[in-house]
Amino acid sequence: MSRSPGAAPERQAPAAGERRSAVRGVAWTGVESAAGALVGFLLTPLVVRVAGIEGLGLWGACWSLAHAAGVLDLGIGPSYARFTSRAIATGDAEGLNGTVAAGTGFHLGLACLVAGAALLAGPRGLHFLVPPGPLSSQAPRLLACTLATVLLRMILSAYRGVIAGAQRIDLLGRIGAGASLLEGGLSAACLFAGWGLPGMAMSSLFCAALASAAEGVTAHRLCPRLRVRPFLARRQDWKEMLSFGLRLQATRAAEILAARAPNVALALGPGLAVAGAYDLGARVAGALQIVGTLPLPVVQPLAGRLEALGDRDRLRLLADRATRYVALMVLPCAALVLVDAPALLVAWAGRAAPAGASASARLLALALAVSLLVSPTRLLLRGVGRPGIETTASCLGSLLHLSLAIALAPFLGAAGVAGAALAAAILAAGIVAAGALRWERDLFGGLLRRSLAGPLIAGAAGLIAGLAPRLFATAPAAVLSGRAEALVRLLPEASALLAFTTLVAFLAGGVRWDDLAALRPSGGAP
Repeated sequence: MSRSPGAAPERQAPAAGERRSAVRGVAWTGVESAAGALVGFLLTPLVVRVAGIEGLGLWGACWSLAHAAGVLDLGIGPSYARFTSRAIATGDAEGLNGTVAAGTGFHLGLACLVAGAALLAGPRGLHFLVPPGPLSSQAPRLLACTLATVLLRMILSAYRGVIAGAQRIDLLGRIGAGASLLEGGLSAACLFAGWGLPGMAMSSLFCAALASAAEGVTAHRLCPRLRVRPFLARRQDWKEMLSFGLRLQATRAAEILAARAPNVALALGPGLAVAGAYDLGARVAGALQIVGTLPLPVVQPLAGRLEALGDRDRLRLLADRATRYVALMVLPCAALVLVDAPALLVAWAGRAAPAGASASARLLALALAVSLLVSPTRLLLRGVGRPGIETTASCLGSLLHLSLAIALAPFLGAAGVAGAALAAAILAAGIVAAGALRWERDLFGGLLRRSLAGPLIAGAAGLIAGLAPRLFATAPAAVLSGRAEALVRLLPEASALLAFTTLVAFLAGGVRWDDLAALRPSGGAP
């Protein structure tokens, strides 16, 4: 940004510049996600070769234990973007520094408590987690480094919030992508050098410190009047952060419960084989999550800024565009899963999927599509200071999901639990939509007609086109025995689906020429 907090806000920043900034943010978020996925994909075989499957399990268990500290975060980390974007937009340096002081102070105190608990209970916990053997001597160093990495990123997460509030998500993506690639290279070097898992953990800690330092320098350059003074915040800053954060934490807890409970219900009921079939379907449907969340990181910070400036017109435009873009990304992927989930499963796993996996993939794809279509609305409600609607929807949806999953798992197996997820997603989406129309009708009134009509028509056309090769086939579809046969069958289906979806999206208004204008290089900084 070109000014520091405390200066008079620019009330009419160019909307085209904000669109280009959002496009850059989405692009670099995708690069960061791709870099992380690539590093994980390449490192896993190396870990297994050097430390064995038990070493891989220990590595994952230590990171899971370390990330458990996030449960105690009380939603402070995700709350930064709401308050920093508002303070930066209005030039309120005192408010910005108060938000950072309150959040950093809370995280610093929490880190001390977690570190103390780890020192007291860690050795005994590791004794139960790791059986005696070669790995038992590495476990303390592994847990210490992974926990230190998580706590360091948590304490300094305020810098990420400031950069997001300054509408520079692209810088976060660049830093994150660079850190992921560097961590992958250092970890591989540690494994080849014979330093094993402790060397990998130390490289993770080093890269986390480097990324936090880069974010700190960037945040201070964007906001020269930023001052990080833990605990030195006004009572109002503490109250706002904790009140807003607690509601986000309730949403997060409900989502974690909904994500983990179905597997447990299946494992305890029908058995591990059915739970495995559900997990396969969930992983295939999870591709929607990767694609559909790309535009979302820019929504809440930008909504907070526009709300602070009182620019309701551009808030409405943001709601329309974000919903339409997510729909254009999600609906073709969901259609492909509906068209040929069995082929997707065989292409990924290399063998025929167990019973129930295909039905689970289709139902979970629909559930994820419904959830993602209302995600821009949920984030906009956060940005304008109404997270309670999302909290209510998440809690009630998770309760329905858990209840139906427990009831249906013994009778319908994986497909029943996936159907429970779809019912819960529809209920949660309905609550979010109803709440948005009740409290912010000027922003969300007519959103279905304006933003979803074109993508829905295009998605339906793509679904029909994808089914056409089999509808007009003279012989029944052959049983797939390997990855090559699955890819051969998927290629014409996916090509027809994508071509018709793109064509109809232009004709039905799902894609507009002014959307493409945002991709052109800007003549200057936005």
